[in-house]
Amino acid sequence: MTFPARFPFAPALAVLLLVSSLQAQDPAALVEGETARAADAYLTRLEALGFAGAALIVEDGRTVLRKGYGLADREAEVPITAASVFSLGSITKQFTAAAILALEARGLLSVDDPIADYFSDVPADKEAVTLHHLLTHSSGLASDFAQTDFDPVGRERDAYVRRALDSELLFAPGSGYEYSNAGYSMLAAIVEIETGKSYEEALRELVLDPAGMDETGYRTPQWDRARVAVGYRDGERWGTIVERMEEPGAPFWQLRGNGGLHTTLADMEDWDRALETDAVLPAAERSAMFTPHVPEDPDSISFYGYGWAIEETPRHGTLVWHNGGNGIYLAELHRWIDESLTVFVVTTDPALPATPVAATLEAIAFGEPYDMPPELVEVDPAALARAAGEWRLPSGEILTVTAHEDRLAVSARGPEGTALLFPLSERAREIAPDLEARTRAIMEGLFRGDYGPLAEAFGGVPIAEVRAQEEELMADRHARLGMPTGFEIVGLVPMPAGPGILARIDFTRGAAWNTYVWGPNGLQGVRPAPGAPSSEYRPVGETAFESFRLRGAPGPRLELRNAGSDTAILVIHTPDGSIEADRQ
Repeated sequence: MTFPARFPFAPALAVLLLVSSLQAQDPAALVEGETARAADAYLTRLEALGFAGAALIVEDGRTVLRKGYGLADREAEVPITAASVFSLGSITKQFTAAAILALEARGLLSVDDPIADYFSDVPADKEAVTLHHLLTHSSGLASDFAQTDFDPVGRERDAYVRRALDSELLFAPGSGYEYSNAGYSMLAAIVEIETGKSYEEALRELVLDPAGMDETGYRTPQWDRARVAVGYRDGERWGTIVERMEEPGAPFWQLRGNGGLHTTLADMEDWDRALETDAVLPAAERSAMFTPHVPEDPDSISFYGYGWAIEETPRHGTLVWHNGGNGIYLAELHRWIDESLTVFVVTTDPALPATPVAATLEAIAFGEPYDMPPELVEVDPAALARAAGEWRLPSGEILTVTAHEDRLAVSARGPEGTALLFPLSERAREIAPDLEARTRAIMEGLFRGDYGPLAEAFGGVPIAEVRAQEEELMADRHARLGMPTGFEIVGLVPMPAGPGILARIDFTRGAAWNTYVWGPNGLQGVRPAPGAPSSEYRPVGETAFESFRLRGAPGPRLELRNAGSDTAILVIHTPDGSIEADRQ
């Protein structure tokens, strides 16, 4: 329920020049045509802000962009190339679905088969569950039956299946929708049972080899480890999923069939082409895969097919897509059927994730507006240091500016400064009052010792669990900061996982901060932090600094005037005019 604080890494410009030089020599890279050149210019600018990932664009069946950006291994300064290896996350599900459909095309099973045809001692409440239900997340099974993707609880196939069969259904089969990783692991088990081979062996025979995907899999491709892109979070090395699958028998059943496949850009090109031909699946099975079988929620325009989500969009027709990630890696695969456009983006750091990048590349391809990252310049660290310190706004609120090697971090303590640094979209302004009221109710409850509102916001998490986590957090804060004296709801700030409501908790010896991250179904998490969130500013001139966000509007442009003198002022340029802040 908690998220770590965000301090994203960004390589210095000197390193980026080296990386760009090496990537320019990448024989597998391709940038061809107007769309690709514009996309490459955007991604190159983004790379200077710390973006690490790769992108593939296919227009009208022709690949126009295939290129890597940023560092695959920051410590070794190894660049990401077009041949780097990435995790697909839950995009794996469409390959499991394809394996099931390939078996159906061979007459070896039917998606209408009940799971009792493959598993023994199926409880009465699950006798009606079919392969179709598993494929469309309409079986009623919960998503997971272990704490992590690498939990040893899923070592043995039969034990994992038994755990799923013995679980309580969330609804009667076929009467609802609940995204279920476990359902796809059960499909992988059926692939093994029907073929008599391991899932990866069967997948290679049924799907990957016919598609020409030699470098996709869990372990079989045996990639050179230097090609596997390393994941990072908050500037720290997380490692790779491949490293976590070294134990014999891995990946275990918590992951197998529902996530964790690795691939390359070239293999994803092959997959895109295969989906247009009979190479893997005949037309009838491909049609079934892309049929919108089950709505993802009652009011949704998105339906789930077999391993794909399907939407009818108002401007560009049918979109079939899926994404996948683990909080570190994120991959987005979008196929715009009526526009003959495929976009695949994968990233290795949640600070600059694939989802908004894919949306921007699509805007470029469709000729729609998009925000270009600023063009950075390298300045003397002394120029950054001159901007550091505390700056008083006309209202009396304080902005705190901290200088780092290649950027500034700017934070605010109160609502006015926070609103300046994190301007809201029209949609965010609409939802902010409700989310602020819900967060205030949680805070008021916590201050009177009532954990019920927090537990309810989390969707009914046991109060004892919420209390234990809150008491542990507050015990540490009491020891450092003294007793709490009050709180203030500071405002809405954009977060990678969704809108966050920032709350400052005041203590007798200082303050601490919580960001309550909300999603469509309630509270997703709480991010405690010792200080206010900061907005990163990069130099675009000797005394000028700009921020950039993939989601939401960028912060105001900052300009330092009379730098180094007693009359220095920080000018904050907003769309509504300029504000001058004096040095505190």
